[in-house]
Amino acid sequence: MVKVLRPFFCFLVFLGISCTKADILPIHALKTPSGLEVWLVEDHTSSVVSLVFTFEKSKFDSPFTSSALLLKNTFYNGAGIFTPLEMDRFVRETPSLRSVEIGVSKTILKVKTTKEGLSDSLKTWSQLISAPQFDKANLVHDKAQALASASHLKEDLEATAYLNLLKVIFPQATFSGDFESISTLIETLTPKDLDKENALQFLTAKPQIVVVGDVKKSELIQLLDSTFGALPLQPLDSTPVTFKPQWVGKEVFIEKDVPQSVIAFGQPGVHPLSKEYPLYLLLQNVLNIRFFEELRVKRGFIYSIQFQQNHYRNTDLLTGSFSCECLKAEKVVKFIRSEWERIKDFGITQEELSHAKLSFKKSHILDLTSTSAVASVYADFQAFNLGTDAAQTLLEKTEKVTLEEINEFVLKVLKPDLLTFVFVGPSSERPHVKEQK
Repeated sequence: MVKVLRPFFCFLVFLGISCTKADILPIHALKTPSGLEVWLVEDHTSSVVSLVFTFEKSKFDSPFTSSALLLKNTFYNGAGIFTPLEMDRFVRETPSLRSVEIGVSKTILKVKTTKEGLSDSLKTWSQLISAPQFDKANLVHDKAQALASASHLKEDLEATAYLNLLKVIFPQATFSGDFESISTLIETLTPKDLDKENALQFLTAKPQIVVVGDVKKSELIQLLDSTFGALPLQPLDSTPVTFKPQWVGKEVFIEKDVPQSVIAFGQPGVHPLSKEYPLYLLLQNVLNIRFFEELRVKRGFIYSIQFQQNHYRNTDLLTGSFSCECLKAEKVVKFIRSEWERIKDFGITQEELSHAKLSFKKSHILDLTSTSAVASVYADFQAFNLGTDAAQTLLEKTEKVTLEEINEFVLKVLKPDLLTFVFVGPSSERPHVKEQK
């Protein structure tokens, strides 16, 4: 039994979240002289340094606007500071991997490099963000890549369903889930449009930063302050608009001639700072397991189903999505509504709770096998101000949850009357005819 527990204990030590005697690789919560909030996990046994920069967006909007797509591709190609060939050479020779993930309310830059390449990587990406030269960039090349991204989005039924779900929940917001017009708009964009988009995505406020890998605290503070700490911020003149969700239990159909339907649905969620958050995490696991068993394993109605938590400014959502044959979509939705009522009224079983606890442990321990995975998890904790001990705290609290506690929570949190669905696919009146092989 000791041999089984030892790897788990060592893993907690690795994350810096074990008892006070475990001082190996602790999490350092730092505040640099320039005001950057940094979480550092020093791991001098790793040859990789992973960084996650979280930028609060200045407005709540679609992550798939024409200017956002073009901005991302322009960055990958050097933003006019480098030619696409020079940027490609830099990534190969440093070495350095990067990704820009534009979300609804946050933009995330992920960088993975080596100890030797850390300085050059930070200097390059801070320069791309702080002083891009879009007027010198090869926008013809960048637009061609952005158009390819837009073409893929048109076929991304999951993205279409989710953005239209947000549109229903936040009717005051201006963004839409229609990807048809993006290609036309990309062609009209100018360097000035990109300057504006860059400021909105990256220069409203200082980023929060998580670093995991072979780097010393003193060296890191100096590097970050001279690069991302020196970004030319352009604060907004007014407070960002916060949209209030409107829950009316709608079912919205987005007509699209496709071989299978994709449905997104949602209801109010729970904020990570809530004392009920551990219960909420376990409930997500229960929903994943129960609906997969009932709809996929027992009935064969769906191809897949997943549940997520989404957190925007003062709004928390519990969302899910699934894909199925077009003619079965409405039947599956009726089943989900009735099962939502059933779970609310009768609660979950002890077996489901035990499985949820085990699933939660696996997802929060076994997946953290690299510096980039650890950095991404801690970036979420940092963004929600959960503290550096959040991983250990959540493990302990979820393990102590009783069946009575979670069923009281389920009765309160599940809202069958507010469940909102968005269907993407052919309507039931015009069933899709499958093509012959």
